[in-house]
Amino acid sequence: MAITNQPAEDSLYSAYSQIPVETDNSTSGLEIKTQNFDEDNMVSLNIIDNKAVEVLDNSGGSSNDYSVKFPLRRKVMPGEWYAFKVYRGAGVGATSLTVALFQGTSSGNLTTVIAKTNIPIGDNMTWRVQIPKIVTAGSPRDFLVIFAGIEGATAGVKVTLSDMSLAYGKNFVGYSPSPVKAANSLTESIDIYRDSGFGTTKKYDLRFLAKAGFRDDRLRTFPYTNQLIGFAIDYSLISAYAYRGIGDQNFNVRYASRGVRARGYNANFTESYLGLVLTDRVPDNDRNLYVKKYYGYPYYVTLFPRGFLGSPNIATSVDVWVKLHDGAENQFEISTRLSIPLVYEFEDEASDEADYVKLRLPVSAYSSQAWNIIFVDTEIPCNPFYIRWINQKGGWDTYMFEQHKKYTQEVGRGDQYVLANSRGPYASQTRGELAPEFKNIVQAGAEQLDENDFNLLKGIALSPLVQRYNYSVKAWQRVLVNDTDLTWDTKTPRNTVSYEFQLIDEQTQW
Repeated sequence: MAITNQPAEDSLYSAYSQIPVETDNSTSGLEIKTQNFDEDNMVSLNIIDNKAVEVLDNSGGSSNDYSVKFPLRRKVMPGEWYAFKVYRGAGVGATSLTVALFQGTSSGNLTTVIAKTNIPIGDNMTWRVQIPKIVTAGSPRDFLVIFAGIEGATAGVKVTLSDMSLAYGKNFVGYSPSPVKAANSLTESIDIYRDSGFGTTKKYDLRFLAKAGFRDDRLRTFPYTNQLIGFAIDYSLISAYAYRGIGDQNFNVRYASRGVRARGYNANFTESYLGLVLTDRVPDNDRNLYVKKYYGYPYYVTLFPRGFLGSPNIATSVDVWVKLHDGAENQFEISTRLSIPLVYEFEDEASDEADYVKLRLPVSAYSSQAWNIIFVDTEIPCNPFYIRWINQKGGWDTYMFEQHKKYTQEVGRGDQYVLANSRGPYASQTRGELAPEFKNIVQAGAEQLDENDFNLLKGIALSPLVQRYNYSVKAWQRVLVNDTDLTWDTKTPRNTVSYEFQLIDEQTQW
């Protein structure tokens, strides 16, 4: 029994395209896990399958090399960084412990040391390690190995480690269950069966599961413990889905995007080289992108670390510079191993006003893929109508309609009914009305657009999620696109877009 074809572990498929999985004929079907809102999320930057509390108990043993092994699901690459963190450790019989990365066999036997260090046991135990350039990729598996004390002196030692994590890159992450561990602990599952007789394989399309996995009403997750790194996981942009062949041991966890790829393009965003920034805006020849910002209205940068054209074996990280207004420039790196979008939200009223965000790959051959996103202060128009939408690449874009806007309200009166006391001589009312239906409509558009702005705004019609910012309550509210009128005329500069948006329904109290 085996899965013979499936999305690669580092893939990011569009949830609106086919997500193919194939098994051999002897596999009866697929088991699929679904997720409740109060369960651990399968989107996690922790790459080891550990519990929140790990106990290494050799207190009654005589072995001097007592350890636990955590297999890494992907092979290490020379030059890349890993960040190991334990929130709190406690030891009986030892004050330090040995942590190492090993190469090993598929059966779990350790063969070659990649890197090793000793860490004092206590609060905030950390280790940053870069894979040496001399490491070869010959071994079947790699492992994180933790000894119960110092290697060679673990007899009679007991160590307790709380909230341990291992992440790609130099930045430490807080503990959360790994994607596989979170999937294995989910409580609800369904089975899908295929009959034999259709060749040597059975084929499935899991896009229904990917679409069902979005969790819009959850808050964003800030995985990095460094507070200067404002990039977060936004569950409106990415979902996780889990499946395994019936009878298999572990679930396969994959991620899906809400981006919509044009027909004829690869539905796997990781192989589509969308760029480091998921936006439909286009930078100029100097890689500068100027974006308007309005005081009191949020704006975003959606980073896709694996979106560049090139090899992650060569460029193992993205260099990021963020300059907040009246603040120092912050610089950090994010691993290119990450094939999920990360979102940075800026909001001027919250003292989070940005001047620019710069992104670079630390390889001169990839300099043409840099981004310089420069935010420009802009006066708020009368009757502002500010929206954000998930663009075709799967990131957030925003736009303030500054030109013509038209607000209308359509009311469908509710049915009337006669009250039971309508014939009473002293009745104060004789008829009631069922709740009427209110439709608030906004018609907004823009004229004299260049090609870049026109292509940006036409993506609103294709977006799976469009929201309008309600400044009075400081919240995004979903709007529906009722009507679209796009005109691109190469003979004249009168390139226009016009949209009709239906706002969130009014609350009716009767």
